[in-house]
Amino acid sequence: MKTAPLVILLMILAFPRLGEGQELVSTELSQTYINKISNFTKSLNKRNRSEIKLAKSFFNKAHRNFLRSYHAYATVNDVFEKGNYDCLSGTYFLSIGLTNLGIKHRIIETNYHIFLIAETDQGDVLMESTDRYQGFIIDKEKIEERIANYRTNRTNNSQLYLSHIKIYHEILPVQLSGLLYFNLAVESFHKNDFIASCEYLQNAWKIYDNPRIEEFKPILARSILNSQLTEKQKDNLTELLRSHVHLNLTALAAPQN
Repeated sequence: MKTAPLVILLMILAFPRLGEGQELVSTELSQTYINKISNFTKSLNKRNRSEIKLAKSFFNKAHRNFLRSYHAYATVNDVFEKGNYDCLSGTYFLSIGLTNLGIKHRIIETNYHIFLIAETDQGDVLMESTDRYQGFIIDKEKIEERIANYRTNRTNNSQLYLSHIKIYHEILPVQLSGLLYFNLAVESFHKNDFIASCEYLQNAWKIYDNPRIEEFKPILARSILNSQLTEKQKDNLTELLRSHVHLNLTALAAPQN
């Protein structure tokens, strides 16, 4: 089980870009990829199958055909183009597939991870996208054990991003796109591309405003001020960050259990 994609160390200091002609990566699926998932889920034999068996078949075949290799910060496009995925893009894929199959599910966000709970007619199933061999859990005690571990948000480094707060709640499927944009902002930050990081972060908060954005903004702002960008660029980017007004949109999702 891998939990790296939602982590950033505090010590690590199709959209047109500000001041440049390049394009940023989009988290929206193209119609080609939407059709690909649709055809994949339609190919699963639903006849005389319980929901739990159907979900199990989907989980296994998804890893064989799409979720083949774990890579931190893998985008949704990477899933289809390279077979690469992380907890976010993997969960995004599984959520769309379960929706296509008519299986209700909940998406749970934690500090450093995200996972699914499918609500089948035979009971709940925990689906962990980054654990292809033991990530389909139907035993109630094992589900509770795994959730208890997620709730602790365990980390070996006290300086890890968000280590001082706790996030554990259900989010809406659309809010996954906001988290995907946030990951792109963090990845760009690691590459010292602060222009892209700011624009991805703005896309993130427009979709899903959340505490991790508030924690990341001052880190990004300090790095911008200490960077080799022009003064005009610094002013534009810091003004963009100042324009963000944090709103608690988690109320749109189901309340935390």
